[in-house]
This record gives sequence, C-alpha cells and structure tokens, in this order.
Amino acid sequence: MAKKLSYQVLEDNGGGLHLAVFNGSECIWFASGYQFIPGNLQADIKALQNGANPLEDDWETYLPEDYTPQRLYDEFTNHKHGWQVIADETGIYPERMGVAGRMVFWT
Repeated sequence: MAKKLSYQVLEDNGGGLHLAVFNGSECIWFASGYQFIPGNLQADIKALQNGANPLEDDWETYLPEDYTPQRLYDEFTNHKHGWQVIADETGIYPERMGVAGRMVFWT
C-alpha cells in the first residue's frame, strides 16, 4: 500500500487558496487559485486522503518558469505574515480562515 502524502491548504491575506503536497518534508506539488474553483479543492483533498499522488496521477499545475514546487512553497511561506495553514492531513483550522477558506470548508 502506498504511503499517503501530507498536504497543507494555505490561505493568503488576499483571499487566495493554495494547496501544497509533500512527500516527507519535500513539497512535490503546489497549485494556486482554488478560491475560484472551491469544489476542486475539496475534490483534491478527498483524492489525497484516498491515497492519490498528484505526480503519478498527472494533476495539472502551473508553476512559474524555473520554479519547482519546493521553491514556490519556500518563497510563499518565507514571510512571517500574510498567510495561514487553514487545513492539513490532520485537521481543519477554522480560527485561521478568512472568507475564502470558510467558503470552501463551511458552505
């Protein structure tokens, strides 16, 4: 049985929703824009919980040129403020959510 990957749902202070997927401590997949397609975020989380692997399952992602998922994640989380982890494989954190997060997880 394949090991389930860990993940983080991040919300930035502009209402953007992002999904980072990890194999151990390495970010192997990163996508943004889920505030525009909240149903896709729920579907992707469910798929991850069921053992999906975005690399093996050919999930689409749009990384800037010369970026890896790890580099994008590191630059995104490098700032002390302006973002929050609002969900991960161990739970959902409503006290950290803005409007975009609440729209995905509570509607």
